[in-house]
Amino acid sequence: MKKIILSFLVLFTNISFTQSSSAEDSVKSTFKQLAEICRSVDFSDPLTTELGAFYKAAPYIVYTGNDKSRKWKDTCNYKNVLERRMVNEACYRINETVNQSEDFKFGKFLTETESEGTWYAIEVIYNKKGKEKKNLFAFLKVHGRFVLGDID
Repeated sequence: MKKIILSFLVLFTNISFTQSSSAEDSVKSTFKQLAEICRSVDFSDPLTTELGAFYKAAPYIVYTGNDKSRKWKDTCNYKNVLERRMVNEACYRINETVNQSEDFKFGKFLTETESEGTWYAIEVIYNKKGKEKKNLFAFLKVHGRFVLGDID
């Protein structure tokens, strides 16, 4: 009986670790993609001229506006002026912090359940003007993918 319980605990621990590790890897990958989108605006893209510099980042940013049916449950629509501001502000923050560094690395990974859902937060460590800095970027899972919801 002890052997069965021990085997179950080992299996359960491995499954939990794999799920957490998978979420962490997905959040890191999403953050890298978003940072690259914010850093590398393609001004030769006609949609950049038509929509705005950070239109490609909109699907990576959670909607936090007044529409309660969408708040924390949808991504931004860059064609909407208020939502465009949300996206632009997120990209400006990323460009003023992490994208000021030649490279960045990831620190701790945290999860916490709040009223909006489960938050997946990743610490990003970067250099700005020769000094090491850290920011926490928090993601929610929306429509089956991780999207940025908060920057601390």
